[in-house]
Amino acid sequence: MANAGRVMLFAEGCRGSLSEEVIRKFNLREKGQGQHQTYALGIKEVWEVSADKHQAGSVLHTLGWPLDSRTYGGSFLYHMKDRQVAIGFVVALNYHNPFLNPYEEFQRFKHHPAINPLLEGGTVLEYGARTLNEGGYQSIPYPVFPGGAIIGCSAGFLNVPKIKGSHTAMKSGITL
Repeated sequence: MANAGRVMLFAEGCRGSLSEEVIRKFNLREKGQGQHQTYALGIKEVWEVSADKHQAGSVLHTLGWPLDSRTYGGSFLYHMKDRQVAIGFVVALNYHNPFLNPYEEFQRFKHHPAINPLLEGGTVLEYGARTLNEGGYQSIPYPVFPGGAIIGCSAGFLNVPKIKGSHTAMKSGITL
């Protein structure tokens, strides 16, 4: 990797290849006394549901099911404006079952008796997936190195308990 600028900011998301190279090259994990980062896969859909099922501002967070007791994960469901509902499922990527399929587990979750009636008759408007840093504060490497810094999810600035990633990523770029 060649240094192409006076100051380089690495903001390539969770487990970025260049960020990992910089962390190794400058021993940033050891310098920051950070533990190894852990990761999860988050899957999200935005649905449009019927007006009688929509409760603007309602939030649901869950842990576990349909995952087994040895697999870390959970879900979220947010009623947004305009009859839209964001529903997502997160599975830690250190699961032991080689046959576990996070997407299939998400589908099972959507068929739970508390969730399925909400989505019935609805339409999927958007969908996506991304990896997430789950190591928390103790896994953040020292973010500054000669000629640059690692910011956002590249540095692991996801606030796991509050489920805030975009907020902390933007703040890390602004404060530099």
